[in-house]
Amino acid sequence: MSSKSVTISARIAHEDAEFLSQLNINGAATPSDKLRALITDARRRRERPQDYGGCLQMVQEIVTPVAAKVRQTELETKMHSELLTRTFEWLPETLAYLMAFDPDGQAEDKPGQLKEYERGLTERLFRLVASLLQLGITPHCPCYAEDAVTERIAPVLDLAQVIMNQSRA
Repeated sequence: MSSKSVTISARIAHEDAEFLSQLNINGAATPSDKLRALITDARRRRERPQDYGGCLQMVQEIVTPVAAKVRQTELETKMHSELLTRTFEWLPETLAYLMAFDPDGQAEDKPGQLKEYERGLTERLFRLVASLLQLGITPHCPCYAEDAVTERIAPVLDLAQVIMNQSRA
């Protein structure tokens, strides 16, 4: 990479200039510093591998700050939601799995790839369902609202019962 700088001049809308001035990017203070940081971030995202690991890293970069804010607020309020904790753990892995699908990698067996992709997503979705059902075991689940899960679980259990009855028939 060349260390020689190139001067770039651009006209931007007033709203964009205001946005740039208020943007907080890793200690970048001047508009030039912020623009360089934005370019570095865009290059890093573009050059990151599009495999599962690269996608997971990207999703975690998006989700982790939100989860940290929630955890900080929970600490300050002495509250906890196991529902949010489990969701913050489940979401990045599942989203990375969805994003990393590459049907061009093995063009000779696309139907098989699609079936495997669906199977993997089904596995992840049912892991979340099982995790949520665990929260409904007692009437007071560890969520901000103790009945957050239990008041919504009855219709799901009704559907499950219908499915079980049909599979036995």
